[in-house]
Amino acid sequence: MPRVSWDYMGNLVFPLPPLPEQHAIAAFLDKATAKIDALIAEQEKLCTLLAEKRKALISHVVTKGLDPKAKLKPSGISWLGDIPEHWGVKKLKYLGDAIIGLTYSPENVVDDKGTLVLRSSNVQNGRITYDDNVFVNSDIPNYLRTCEGDILICSRNGSRDLIGKNAIIKKSDANHSFGAFMTVYRSSYWRYIFYIFNSTLFSFLSGSFFTSTVNQLTTGNLNNMVIPFPTRTEQQAIAAYLDKATAKLDALAAKAEEGIALLKERRAALISEVVTGKVRVA
Repeated sequence: MPRVSWDYMGNLVFPLPPLPEQHAIAAFLDKATAKIDALIAEQEKLCTLLAEKRKALISHVVTKGLDPKAKLKPSGISWLGDIPEHWGVKKLKYLGDAIIGLTYSPENVVDDKGTLVLRSSNVQNGRITYDDNVFVNSDIPNYLRTCEGDILICSRNGSRDLIGKNAIIKKSDANHSFGAFMTVYRSSYWRYIFYIFNSTLFSFLSGSFFTSTVNQLTTGNLNNMVIPFPTRTEQQAIAAYLDKATAKLDALAAKAEEGIALLKERRAALISEVVTGKVRVA
């Protein structure tokens, strides 16, 4: 494990003002950082509220549709409640394929000349990222290579909160592979189902399979999930509407995250300037 040894720490050299100045510096920074911390907390609260609003919006639209005047009927599923009269319900196993990822050994790991294996760390905020990559030299069958429109899901993780996070494979993300702790759901209905996977329905369903000993979302669990199922035309309209609506919320969240990062930089810079005497407080 990376660590800082006491030998290293013990040999660090830093400025040491007289004790009265130390007290004045500490008192000044207590007040100044408290103000910055309060601003950070406000922005973090905003991010939480935006995430909740996003999930609530998706959940409403994928269960009730876009027509507020649509007649409803009982879905026949207690936790789902009423759905539009002309909608049906379907198990995911009848709508696509759930595919477990590639198993490989440490000996298969190579430099960036191999095949990229997407893992949980490559799924961030609903997108595929490439900040933490692993490449292998394994022979990979076609069905274990990503295709445009695949939904990549984290199905096993030490943290339950990360199980179920997912992202759509775009054209630029195709022809990679994905690890054994990941699952791809492959379906022609992917645009609509992606939003199901980002709704409270999916959170409820995936969470219902966890126990004290089982901390994963299996393909069996996934295949047997029942979802509301509108017409293809409505699915396309729902996906198009949610693309725009969630993009606005995501932009607000990104702005808040940027503000948090700037405040943290400001906090660190202020502390550095004060403890090195560049800014006098007494």
